[in-house]
Amino acid sequence: MVYDCNIVIVDDDHIILELLGIILEDIVSGEIISFSDSTKALAFVKSEEMKKISLVICDWLMPDVTGLDILAALRLHNNTCPFLMVTGNATRKLVVDSMRLGASDFIVKPFVTADLSAKVERLINEISFD
Repeated sequence: MVYDCNIVIVDDDHIILELLGIILEDIVSGEIISFSDSTKALAFVKSEEMKKISLVICDWLMPDVTGLDILAALRLHNNTCPFLMVTGNATRKLVVDSMRLGASDFIVKPFVTADLSAKVERLINEISFD
C-alpha cells in the first residue's frame, strides 16, 4: 500500500539517508524531505512547515545536534507527529531517554528493509486512525 503523507528523514550518513529515501519511495506518495545537517533539521522541526509532516525518521548520533535534541524540539512544537529513532547503538539509556521524550519507535542499524517498512507503515496507520 502507498500512503499519501510527507516524511522527514535526518541522518548525517549520506548513504543511509539515500537508502531511507529509496525505501520510503515505495511506501509514500508524498514528499520525502531529507536532512544530512542536523542543525537544519532542528530548524525545520521548529518551523510552520512541520504541520504538513506525518512522520520523522531520525538518526540518534549526529554532530552538532542529536536525535534526542530534534525529538525534544519536535515535542515542544508538535506533540503528535510520530518519531522513529534510528540508531547503531541502542543502549538502555537511549531507549529510556527517547521514550521519556516521546519517541514512537526505534530501529537499529543495520536494519532490514522489511522491518523499516513495517515500522513506518504501522506509525502511518496509527496517525491515520486518530
